[in-house]
Amino acid sequence: MPNPGAKRTHRTFPVYDNMFYIGKPDTTKYGLIPSNIIDDAHIWPHGQNYGALPSRSVFDALVAANNTNPGPTVLDIEKLPLKGSPSTIQQHLQVLATLADWTRADAPGKTVGYYGYNTLTGVPPASRSYAQQLARHVDAFFPSMYTFDDDQAAWATRAAAEAAEDRALAAGKPVFFYLWPQYHDGTPKQFQYIDTAYWRFQLTTAYRDADGIVLWGSSRFPWDETSGWWAATLEFVRQVASATAPL
Repeated sequence: MPNPGAKRTHRTFPVYDNMFYIGKPDTTKYGLIPSNIIDDAHIWPHGQNYGALPSRSVFDALVAANNTNPGPTVLDIEKLPLKGSPSTIQQHLQVLATLADWTRADAPGKTVGYYGYNTLTGVPPASRSYAQQLARHVDAFFPSMYTFDDDQAAWATRAAAEAAEDRALAAGKPVFFYLWPQYHDGTPKQFQYIDTAYWRFQLTTAYRDADGIVLWGSSRFPWDETSGWWAATLEFVRQVASATAPL
């Protein structure tokens, strides 16, 4: 965790709140910044015409309704990967780039990007040039760094790789890790809250490799801080604010 004796810096490391837990407290009073997300279920309700460009006016209204928080606006489209035949990739790229452009036009001053899964994360080498093109249409990267097991070394290796991949696609654009204080579904510990030590490790590693974090939590679950993850988060936020965060 942060080293109180470390040399003080003036590095900015925002902690964004994209959590939807039932009974979540007001996190702004602790220094978190609420962020925005627009997912594919809202862009293409019931999956109808999934992947086709929606009406511009309908999309503009969707952005306006989901852009009220001060933090970034993240587009979460998980089924238009930059994979497949060149024609498929080009079609996906055109839609993704256009939606990013529309969002940026509708939300001037906002940081806009894609949630990393299946867009700008884990891009096959053959699709790298397409990813570089898409990266020109976003302001930042938002790769997911969720928890599948208790292998901290593997998690740290993945974090470094995620950050390096995005920085190679567009040097100078910030990388914000999506962190989720529960184990991912489909894993032995699915939906259990991560313990204090492991969560602290993730925060520290994110500080090392990324430019900020976005905390995620589903509306399917009640707010639960008994594992200690929230206390560790508050400690981290305080130390970031006082410039004694981990180096």
